[in-house]
Amino acid sequence: MALRPEDQKRVNDLTEAAQHLRTTGAPQLADSVDYVLSMDGLAFIGRLRLERMHTQAAEGDLDPNLPMAMPRPVRDQIKSTARQQGRDLTAEAHKALEEFCAGRFTPDRPVRAAHGSGEVKVNLNLRVNADLRARAEKHGKDVAAELGWAPRASHVITGWLIREFTGASR
Repeated sequence: MALRPEDQKRVNDLTEAAQHLRTTGAPQLADSVDYVLSMDGLAFIGRLRLERMHTQAAEGDLDPNLPMAMPRPVRDQIKSTARQQGRDLTAEAHKALEEFCAGRFTPDRPVRAAHGSGEVKVNLNLRVNADLRARAEKHGKDVAAELGWAPRASHVITGWLIREFTGASR
């Protein structure tokens, strides 16, 4: 299986970094970089990820999941375009909420399909900072009278992602 272009660039950068470390007198650091790129390094990264997840969960700062329902083709296009552009959807979700809270972005009001006539929906799941999410929910309530509806965090993020990665609005 071929690597995504952004992943291949990371591999190339890490390989170059290891070579640079060897030529500048830090071979032990170069060995560590090479290790991360090996199969043993893959297992190490997995263990490291699990350890960090356990630490975050124990500290209570694991960002909760926010499922956002949307038609499958829309979700797939968002994920595909973000991957092609090397953009992180969680970072985009946080940016959407920050822009909304600052008054620089307002999502279009979602249009509901008539009962039984809409497309099958699937979830796009993102882990979103709980404090930022709460701020956005409060801001949505604060601007509800002005907008004629109260955008929720999921509306804000969905509207942002659709605009950024499909070129459409919702």
